[in-house]
Amino acid sequence: MKVRLVTAGGGAAWEAALVEACQTGQVPAQVLHRCYDLGDLLAVAAAGQAEAAVVAATTRWLDRDALDRLAAAGLAVVGVAPAGDEDSERRLRQLGLDHVGTDADPPATLVDLTRAALAADPAPTPPAAEPPPPAAGDAPHALVAVWGPKGAPGRTTVAVNLAFEAAPLVGEVLLVDADTYGGAVAQTLGFLDDSPGLAWAARLAGRGELDAPRLWTATRPAAPGGPRVLTGLPRAELWTEVRPGTWESLLELFRAAFPLTVVDAGFCLEEDEELLYDQVRLRRNAVTRLAVQRCDLVVAVARADPVGLHAFIRGYQELRELGVPPGRVRVAVNQLRAGMFGGDRPAEQVGSALARYLGIEPAAFVPYDRGGLDAALLAGQALREARPGCPAQQALAGLAAALIAPTSRARRSRRRGRAGRPGGPAVAATAVP
Repeated sequence: MKVRLVTAGGGAAWEAALVEACQTGQVPAQVLHRCYDLGDLLAVAAAGQAEAAVVAATTRWLDRDALDRLAAAGLAVVGVAPAGDEDSERRLRQLGLDHVGTDADPPATLVDLTRAALAADPAPTPPAAEPPPPAAGDAPHALVAVWGPKGAPGRTTVAVNLAFEAAPLVGEVLLVDADTYGGAVAQTLGFLDDSPGLAWAARLAGRGELDAPRLWTATRPAAPGGPRVLTGLPRAELWTEVRPGTWESLLELFRAAFPLTVVDAGFCLEEDEELLYDQVRLRRNAVTRLAVQRCDLVVAVARADPVGLHAFIRGYQELRELGVPPGRVRVAVNQLRAGMFGGDRPAEQVGSALARYLGIEPAAFVPYDRGGLDAALLAGQALREARPGCPAQQALAGLAAALIAPTSRARRSRRRGRAGRPGGPAVAATAVP
């Protein structure tokens, strides 16, 4: 049975040879349409008549979003890179194409690649169940998402200080500001000058041009011995730069490039309505939803007052509806202070309420330490720099120690100074189940 193809080769010699081979019956395929640009290719794909697309790496505006739209139309995609051009082939593979040929390949080879792409199993969806613990000797890199409901429970405060406390334990740590409604990591750490951030990284990843070394240049060190930081969106309206497919590829790159990544996520888990901007489908809340679904651990932040706990209980239920198992969630109760609940044991009262309504036990209680937090914010530093030993810093240090596997500390002592750097070995941090 002939494979129904569309091509987008810009009139290249390999495209003409493929069309001729199909017309003369040399290969079991049929070219339905030769597309002159990406827009034409997407329109033909939407018609639903073709099975596969053979696309040149030089096609203008070819990016991850375009490939996602081709996949959504049911097309398997084969990329064609110039022979000997390693950069073009690498870019196609970084865009997610597993089947890549060259313009020197004969038509039969391109058709064989197309058949292999059609026969390939679809990418498996991540299971909702608890992932199995790592085998002895394994040390997978870890993603930790810090999430909390609306009402300023202190997501950024916990994320920043958790990253700083984890850095001495695992080596290189990446702190990512992924709040599409108003990230504040750069302001919290006193970054006054502009630097490449999430939007810039998303653009490169969407074009298949982002790898570990370029990601490293997009981040900046927060302090000696502290985490590297990928700053957030400079303006909230730039959320359209971070598309769901691109964000998934960024999460994979974070995991591969750093032993531990702490993602400061937004608050909203609602499945927002699909919006259409210039034929590009976008979802603002997809960044937060995918972060909590794909990560190894979710640190859920609750504010220790009646309003904050009410918002957390509702938000936690939404978190569970996304398929995040309770075993991957650690609750940090923030801004704990006496007198709020009419007693002198606020931790017991909050813990009792969470156990009653959600059946969970908090992993940490962070006291209301206004003096320490004000000093840190004024200095643009983490608590361990501005106020080491203050109550909030001790609580967050204990949380970091509880989340990071002790084995990663032993590995770091043997590989100190080399972890996570591009081209060098990386120490892995494992989230404790």
